[in-house]
Amino acid sequence: MSAFAITSTIEEQRAIVRCEGELDLETSADADSHLRKVEDAEVSEIVLDLRMLEFMDSTGLRTILAADSRARRDGRRLLLVRGPESVHRVFRIALLDQRLEFADPPGEGGPDV
Repeated sequence: MSAFAITSTIEEQRAIVRCEGELDLETSADADSHLRKVEDAEVSEIVLDLRMLEFMDSTGLRTILAADSRARRDGRRLLLVRGPESVHRVFRIALLDQRLEFADPPGEGGPDV
């Protein structure tokens, strides 16, 4: 099992949140709490960088969906930087790759995160 870490930086109206390890039943509460604190900073855009995730289950997916719902409600943009194929596959299976906004990693046409 890999440890989970979540960090963030805020630059003007943009927060960059980086997840590392496994986003699952055991760690999703920490991720949700961290995302809510970032939202309290009243930024207009949150970039959720999933490149360092090794695993994500449906609980992690639900955490991201909740953050997206709050962002839409509050007029904020949530942008996801694609994670490894094993992580992105969870979004595709649930057809959420069509609902959520994704960016390719930097160097592949994605944002500079």
